[in-house]
Parts: sequence; structure tokens; C-alpha cells
Amino acid sequence: MDSLERVPAPSTFIRLQSLHHVVELDRTDVAILRCLQADSRMSFRDIAKAVGVSTPTVSARVSSLERMGIVTGYTARVDPAQLNETSVTLVIKAKLSAAVDVAEAVAGLPGVRRVALARGGRIVVDATLVPPANVNALLESVGHVPDVIDADHYVTVRTLKEEPRAVLADHLNATLTCFECKGPITAEPVRRRIDGRDHFLCCRSCESLYVKRYETVKARAAKGQRGR
Repeated sequence: MDSLERVPAPSTFIRLQSLHHVVELDRTDVAILRCLQADSRMSFRDIAKAVGVSTPTVSARVSSLERMGIVTGYTARVDPAQLNETSVTLVIKAKLSAAVDVAEAVAGLPGVRRVALARGGRIVVDATLVPPANVNALLESVGHVPDVIDADHYVTVRTLKEEPRAVLADHLNATLTCFECKGPITAEPVRRRIDGRDHFLCCRSCESLYVKRYETVKARAAKGQRGR
């Protein structure tokens, strides 16, 4: 059913480079990502036709890209302006030693949609608020977060351009993520091959947990099929 190995076979579509936690995506991966980014509603069959591979190949590749943390979800773009909602961008300056804690606290505030850490203790925050009066409430909440030094805010008047953040070049490298704990793999990965697919783990403990959970889910699915 499965096998365990430390060195990936040359034929695998994921080629581990000299730093084992970095992977290179091949042309098929990039083409699939471009299809999904252009239209997340595309069926695997339509993607297969566009890329020139089989539908099962697309299914297997997407599953691996999801587990690696490269594809994080599928969603529709909803324009908050059309819903009469107010978009605000905040640039927060925090004590450098406490920037992560401040960012996590701000991320939990109502209306906050995206939080990014920048250099020098700066935190960039995107928020969407209903009604507009809630801008003052958000600023007050940010001011009460410990270790916040200052905060500037900018209310969006008009959006001139909005594109997907990922730039899908012809040659892409990605950080390998553990399929079990979802953390980045910073040392030599454990590669487990199950049902014809490569599954990457950061350590033997995650490998054991992952295989056990995988087999449990598979057994339940098989039992459900027999019960029909």
C-alpha cells in the first residue's frame, strides 16, 4: 500500500532541491494553478483539457498543492463597496519585540480581514466595516492593544486595481509544508507514498499520526461505500 523513503524518486513531479524543504513546481503544477487562480469554479475535467493532462492527474496535483499549503482555499470576490461597506487600511507601529503579539491581537478585532507583519515593527491591516462609524471603534480598539506605539489609517475611496497576490511565473519554488501539522519543513522531509501519491511530513511523529488518520478516513469511506 505504501512505502517510506528519504530520497525522492527522480520521476516525481516535486523535485527536492539542495535545501530539502524547498520544492520546485513543474509546468503542470503552474498551469493548474493559473487555471484555478483565473476561475476557481473550473472543473477538474475543464482544467485537464486546458492543461493537456488527465482528470485524475489534475485531482492528484490539486490535492498535493492543497496539502502543501500552496492552494489555501476557493472563494468568490465580493466587492464591499457595492454592499456599501467601508474598507480601511491601517499601518500600525508596535514595539519591535512585541510586533507578533500585537499583530495577533489586532487580527482578532471585529472587521479585520488581513494582517501582515512588515519590517521595523510595522503591521499592515486591511479591515471592512459596517457601518462606516465603526472606523472610530476599530481605531479605539487598536489603541487599547498593549505595545502599540502609533497607528495611521486610510479609508478607501476607490479601488483602481485588484489582482490575485500570487504571481505565477514559469518557474516556481515553494516552501514544503508538513501534511500533518501544517508547519514548514525545515529539515530533511519524510516522504510517504500512499495510494500512488507523495505525502510529505516533517518528522516521524507527524508521519505516524498522519498515516493513522489517513487509514482511518479511508476505512470509513470504504465502509460507507459498502453500506450503500
